[in-house]
Amino acid sequence: MSPTIASRWWLLSLLLLLTTACEQEKDIYGIFYADIVTCHRGNDGTYFTHQATDSAPLDTLYPVGAVNEAKTAEGVRVLLQYRPVETLGENRQRIEIQALSSIHFDTLRLVSHEQMAQLPDDTLYLQSVWKTGDFLNLRYRIDYHSRPHTLMLVADESTLAGDTLKMELRHSRNDDPEGHWTNLYSSFNIEGYRSRPYTTLQLYVNQVNFNYKYYYFKLH
Repeated sequence: MSPTIASRWWLLSLLLLLTTACEQEKDIYGIFYADIVTCHRGNDGTYFTHQATDSAPLDTLYPVGAVNEAKTAEGVRVLLQYRPVETLGENRQRIEIQALSSIHFDTLRLVSHEQMAQLPDDTLYLQSVWKTGDFLNLRYRIDYHSRPHTLMLVADESTLAGDTLKMELRHSRNDDPEGHWTNLYSSFNIEGYRSRPYTTLQLYVNQVNFNYKYYYFKLH
């Protein structure tokens, strides 16, 4: 399975996001959507793909007008607020972008058993977690004051055998003082699991708002 763990933590971008992924809102212009999408670069410019649920078809969204290319590199995941403008065909739409926000985007990483024991495991407030295709997505809150937090999705190399891939979300406050609750999104590429015949994904999250800490996702 690949990729392996990087030599350092990835900084978690602290973005205050006021909308909820996968939900519909209504403003004075009508219905608009807020979804975590994947960015692509084509001959005609930037476009997006989106999967509403793990079993739903992949939708392709073509924006009207220019797109902020600084936030839309190939394969990057972002939070997109948009309004449908025109249906181009089955699972293809022309859209008008309302807002486009960077989120924390990373990859599942393999660590040794010794490294796993050394990773911080600070709490966070989990609001939702869902899988769509090769991505695991989370909406959560952290108690943020002034220092960047770090977040990783990892799997212990000693637990890779069997039919269940055991993943853990590890969070470090980096000694950040108490501050205020900040809403964030993360999306992790987990396509590496396809190299083994897993039937289940198990996710551990050290959350403060529920007694249980494990989530399970059946694989097709």
